[in-house]
Amino acid sequence: MENRGKYIVIEGGDGTGKSTVANLVAEKLRNDGRDVIRVDEPDSAKNDLNEPLVPIASELRRIIKDGSLGRTALTNILLFTAQRRENWLQATKPALDSGIDVVSARNYWSTEVYQGYGEGYNRHIIRGLTRFAVGKEYMRPDYTFILDLDDEVERQKRIASRGNLETPDTFESRDDDFQNKLLTGYRKLARKNGVRPIMSTKPPTAIADEIYRGIDF
Repeated sequence: MENRGKYIVIEGGDGTGKSTVANLVAEKLRNDGRDVIRVDEPDSAKNDLNEPLVPIASELRRIIKDGSLGRTALTNILLFTAQRRENWLQATKPALDSGIDVVSARNYWSTEVYQGYGEGYNRHIIRGLTRFAVGKEYMRPDYTFILDLDDEVERQKRIASRGNLETPDTFESRDDDFQNKLLTGYRKLARKNGVRPIMSTKPPTAIADEIYRGIDF
């Protein structure tokens, strides 16, 4: 579709600065006169006034992020897939079809990494479920960028700067072995899909500039 919006995904582990960079990229697009919505998986898609467009996705985020609620890897996969489906059907796809750009921090690659490489679940099943529930179009963004941070001290520092949480985060608080599995998983996905990781030790503005230059309008 000639007037279809651009679907731009920024991936990476916790503490890599995805949301900050995604906000900066969205701001650059808006400064160019383009309409943009933002997605932070898991959460509701939001318009340029930061208003949630898919309330059920925000509710699912609350459950997913609460580390005090024990569950299996498959339950995590189902929760993530449910919020993706609703975001895609209620906000993301209609926006793209209307010529609106969508900038998302994370997509299903996160589940491949966290539940696949991290929690040991079959990655073929993750991809198959995503394809069935959300669709091939969702799985094929126009652009995907991966932020890489191979510095556990810096990762912890960045996460600590967010302040104390009422409940423990489901994944950020996992041990070093889990975090190393995530780093390895993202790097394997990058190689498999021909994506060059961007070192997130750079300033967020420099990363956003690099991403913006990589988008063809």
